[in-house]
Amino acid sequence: MGSERPRVGDFYEQVILPALMQRLDHAFPEFGWRADSRGWVATNQQHTHERLGVRADRVVAHEPHGFLIHGGDSMLWTAYVNGGSIPRGAEFVRAVTDLAVRAGVDTTPLVDPSPRDRRAGLRESFFELARGKLAAPQGARARAYLERRGFHAEAISSSGLGLVPPAETTQRVLADRGYRVEEIEASGIVADNRWPGRLCGAWRDEWGRIGTFWARALDDREPRYLYLRGAGRTHLPPYGLSDVLRLPSRERRELVLVEGLVDVHHLRAKGIGNVAAIGSARIQPEKLVRLAKHGIETVTLALDNDESGRDALARTIDQTSRFDHAPALRVIHPAELGDAKDPDEYVRMHGADRLRDLVRDAECGVTWRTFDRMRHLQPDSPQRERRAALADVGRWLGTLPARLALEVEDAIWAASERCGYDPKAVERAFHAKFWGAGPERRERELALHPTRELDHSIDL
Repeated sequence: MGSERPRVGDFYEQVILPALMQRLDHAFPEFGWRADSRGWVATNQQHTHERLGVRADRVVAHEPHGFLIHGGDSMLWTAYVNGGSIPRGAEFVRAVTDLAVRAGVDTTPLVDPSPRDRRAGLRESFFELARGKLAAPQGARARAYLERRGFHAEAISSSGLGLVPPAETTQRVLADRGYRVEEIEASGIVADNRWPGRLCGAWRDEWGRIGTFWARALDDREPRYLYLRGAGRTHLPPYGLSDVLRLPSRERRELVLVEGLVDVHHLRAKGIGNVAAIGSARIQPEKLVRLAKHGIETVTLALDNDESGRDALARTIDQTSRFDHAPALRVIHPAELGDAKDPDEYVRMHGADRLRDLVRDAECGVTWRTFDRMRHLQPDSPQRERRAALADVGRWLGTLPARLALEVEDAIWAASERCGYDPKAVERAFHAKFWGAGPERRERELALHPTRELDHSIDL
């Protein structure tokens, strides 16, 4: 593995988990794992009843990170060996070491003495300094800015935000903590003279390690946001996810995803803890798929109330819905925000409870996208336009995986109502025209619905 100690998280992902998945029956014999076509299914009724309160056949391990209870919780292996809570820091290392032993993996790379990750330590030291500056007298302007954005004064100290100090202060404090000049310069923290005086936050990975920083202006000057040079964001999860993953499993099944980074801290200060941010209007679908591995079952997209926000919703639903495994997507229609430009401003205008109501009533992403594809239609649109819109919807729905069958059925009814057609007729037309209703499909449909004919009831 080289002379330097590997990152524990990387070693866990790349070495331990694949080995663990191959010998889960030996690693956790208490479950009585039995291999199936997708992974493992538990068979020990006594253990699953006593430990989890469910039948054994409801407990499956089809992803390497942990197991899932059908209709219930998911649990990471690291949490399972840590008594049910997700481990951090030294606890995480102990959990990974335990799993390595269970998987038959050599633990030497985890326990050999080697230099600590000085870059990670430097970033943590800088952010500790920045958080202290926000609470200090020189942070008065930044605190006033946060109060204008809806933060209560007492919530600012626990907000998880900082204030970038002057470069000379940063260099002096980091040097006092044992970091060399070359290390400080290589970190990029003092490379941009536009940083000092800005509000800042630490963008962490799933395990809580700082991957980069952002720094926001306290006024409307551009660019409003600056990021750490040489530290990209593409490999990082949504901003704030590491904090969400520390919540109890029931509280992190659903994630609210917004655009603004500061919005995350404001919404949490108002009691909405299961929120993270993308930092722009562009969402990478692969990042949403990764969320399912952490036990997140539903993502509610609460993007900005503008055209780019609407376009991002459409693009995200189109791209993410085609994956076989992804969280269910729900949407707060941008128009539901009224005069507010984003969820953060909506909370300032109407309160957190009103936003909770919007999240609770959020629309299925597939249905929202169906209406979005038909948004140009008017009540008096001619027949050819209504049928053309149905054809577009039918082709799109036909690309979605089987896991979204119920969502597709709801979308058919929504599209039919919008166009003034009978949903059953629309469904028959979709099957015949777009969904490959060959002889075998026709036989299955007729067996299930002997009185139904798969005809072209609507000529799309």
